[in-house]
Amino acid sequence: MQDLMTEEKTLDQNNSFGVVVVGGGVSGTAAALVSARSGVRTLLIERDTYLGGIGYTGLLQHICGLYPNGETFPTGTLNQGIVQEIIAHLAKLSPQKTIKKMGLVYVLPYFRRDLLSVFDSLCGNERDLTVLRATTVLSVEKANTEITGLVINRSHTAYKIFPRVVIDCSGDGVVSEMAGASFELLPQEQLQMSACTVHLKGIQDRDELLAIKVSYYLSDGVRKHILPPLLRFSTFTPGDSPDEGYLKVNVSGLQSKDRDKKAFEYASAVHHYLSNMIPVLKGSYLAGSSMRVVDREGRRVLGEYILTDDDVIHARKFDDGIAKGAWPIELWDMHKGPVYRYVRSGDYYEIPLRSLKVKGIPNLFVAGRCISASHEALGSTRVMGTCMTLGEQAGIAASFRVRNSMYSRYGNESLHTSL
Repeated sequence: MQDLMTEEKTLDQNNSFGVVVVGGGVSGTAAALVSARSGVRTLLIERDTYLGGIGYTGLLQHICGLYPNGETFPTGTLNQGIVQEIIAHLAKLSPQKTIKKMGLVYVLPYFRRDLLSVFDSLCGNERDLTVLRATTVLSVEKANTEITGLVINRSHTAYKIFPRVVIDCSGDGVVSEMAGASFELLPQEQLQMSACTVHLKGIQDRDELLAIKVSYYLSDGVRKHILPPLLRFSTFTPGDSPDEGYLKVNVSGLQSKDRDKKAFEYASAVHHYLSNMIPVLKGSYLAGSSMRVVDREGRRVLGEYILTDDDVIHARKFDDGIAKGAWPIELWDMHKGPVYRYVRSGDYYEIPLRSLKVKGIPNLFVAGRCISASHEALGSTRVMGTCMTLGEQAGIAASFRVRNSMYSRYGNESLHTSL
């Protein structure tokens, strides 16, 4: 990790940046890397003490959205660029993790520690990139329609920074909302279910039918009113070792104050129930859990174009298409469970740059989960493989805007560029 004292001195000495990226998940890290590599002074702000977002905190086992769909086993990624660089680094750390087919799609298994290592290494090698961990945005300042300043909180001290362009990769569109951008946020009961994952160890004689058995007994437990209805959508995934696996518990409607605690209480209850019903889980135990509840949906910021489910399903291409997607529309409905709608085999849709450009705020871009997309389209675009490319393209667009615009000494003049 970068030295934190050096980071604080950087703020004290020079608090103007060409590009400021808020959110150090897979999209934000990608955005910051490509921006810095273009020679633009870039700041990456992350609320946690580590990079990777839910790719690290969520206890996920697979990177989705990297590959084309279809019957032919993929030999390369759907998108070129930084996704190829990242998976090449992951392959060096854990060469045994190779492309895997799950149902009708292809995924890349990975170790979360490897993702953290790759991001730390890549960011640490960029001279024009400053990373501030354990830092949050308190407020946004604007002049006319443009962002002119951010007030950030670091170590209980407020700093004011002056960005020329901002990229909101916070997942929930936090900066966009502070800046007064329009967004859509469905009522809690209509949002996709959130999830928490627990790591199980001590499984005895695990077989290929265990995932099916878990699904059966959860449905039976709900039918008999032993478990709350939502818990029937929990899923089991085998781990690398025969004695381990991952139980993903899907939840909805939990209040933000206690939802992490409540969700993990649900996960513990599910494990306890299954341990009594399935003999191979009798001696299993909780060896770890995701660091917080993982949201599949939050604010969707209004951009210059709203990507729709028709765009996804009919594999629409755009003149300003900057990212390809082939992951199905995957909606985790609190009443129906997971519902899938697939892009036609062998094809892909494109995400236009306009879906990353925030409407009415010329120097604000979004990437990752909060791009301008409908509720249904988000079910496809939100996966990590796609979000890496979205971050990369936002970083390219933002740095281009900085390099090709005229500024005052303090970077507060209007931006004039074809972007």
